[in-house]
Amino acid sequence: MQQTKCPRCNADLMEGSWEDIQENNNGGVTVDVLPVMVCQQKCGYMREAVDGPTIIAQQGEDRLLLLYPNEQGRILEVIDSVLWPPMHYMSLLSRGGWEDYAGNHDVQSLLEKARDTRAAHLEQPNLFQFATSELSQDAFLCWLMSWCEQPYRTLDHALHKASLDFMTAIFNLHGLPVPVIDSVKLERQFKSLDILAIVNNKFAILIEDKTYTKDHSNQLLRYREAVKAAYPELIQLPIYFKIADQSHYRSPEGAGYKSFTRSMMLEVLNRGIANRVSNSIFTDYQIHLQHIENSVAAFRTKRIEEWDAFAWQGFYQELQKEINGNWGYVSNKQGGFWGFWWRSASFAPYLLQLEQKRLCVKLKATEEEGRVSHPTAKKALKGILEKSEESCLQLRKPARLGVGKTVTVAERNDYLWTKSDGTIDLERTIGELKRF
Repeated sequence: MQQTKCPRCNADLMEGSWEDIQENNNGGVTVDVLPVMVCQQKCGYMREAVDGPTIIAQQGEDRLLLLYPNEQGRILEVIDSVLWPPMHYMSLLSRGGWEDYAGNHDVQSLLEKARDTRAAHLEQPNLFQFATSELSQDAFLCWLMSWCEQPYRTLDHALHKASLDFMTAIFNLHGLPVPVIDSVKLERQFKSLDILAIVNNKFAILIEDKTYTKDHSNQLLRYREAVKAAYPELIQLPIYFKIADQSHYRSPEGAGYKSFTRSMMLEVLNRGIANRVSNSIFTDYQIHLQHIENSVAAFRTKRIEEWDAFAWQGFYQELQKEINGNWGYVSNKQGGFWGFWWRSASFAPYLLQLEQKRLCVKLKATEEEGRVSHPTAKKALKGILEKSEESCLQLRKPARLGVGKTVTVAERNDYLWTKSDGTIDLERTIGELKRF
């Protein structure tokens, strides 16, 4: 498809050439020359000149065979304006039924209107595939909240309604009715707090935004104290905003924050789309969160060998409903893993830990001991293997019986039950783990 007009100034394009001269180490030069199309008005536009396709055959009046410079052919359905994927033109001709082309179609015009069938299998580029930082998400939340003021209702009623829905969810989480919002003053990184939103000069919404990290170093209480010092008269509504998952929310809740999770945000976004919000920033964020949601739920439908970090998190969250434990990422010299750990009365004083496909029995040293010695680990192993044999738990000695503050004294590599298609049999797997 040849473009004949400059996309910057709409002047005609003309043929030209581009040269690149590079000096070699031996004192010679290398010259690269490319044919280009340049703007006649010299606005600065230039692109590589590529020969467009030509029509070389047809099947009736509706189907044309286009030949591209790289010997790739594509079939163009004229009436339906459909362009099929490329393959070598001789392969297409060999299927028969083609006649020599005898028409006078405007190829460029046809291609501009045609629908490329390859697009049906493409995932549309999403802003939040690239804007992955917490600062980018802060910007989205500020942008969304800014639409809740009454005058913006006239500019985009649906988006204003969705913004108000988000604000309502925040107020309701704190047991308060949302007021008529006359003003919202937004400030990012207030005393290191991600977002401070002052509503009607009466309420202070504190949002600490965590994507894939957790709170630390008593930071949440510090933010509340900083806001209180600056705005002692405001009613605080602290929010711990989290689009990824974590094992528990005891720390933010202990600091007086209400957790606003991915599922809660998706409810707001889905209601907005149902109410015909069409803004691409809004819809991109909904698609982004739904992609994470689908990835977490994929442990139910993907073969275990195909599980990624999100799928393991989904499995551990489901397991947590049945077994009182915690989960999270465990870093080590081998690269780390997603783990789930719990204590069982029948296995006291040992700690049970899932290291993805591996079930481990851990022994932790007491404060007096400081570290588990090799004789202590061997003694623990002997007792565990005896218990395993009695109860058919299929535990075995690890490849290496180490020493340290916490050591693995027994393991099992086949605790996961699967169905015939390789997906997890969740009921049998949880039942197996409850035997420990």
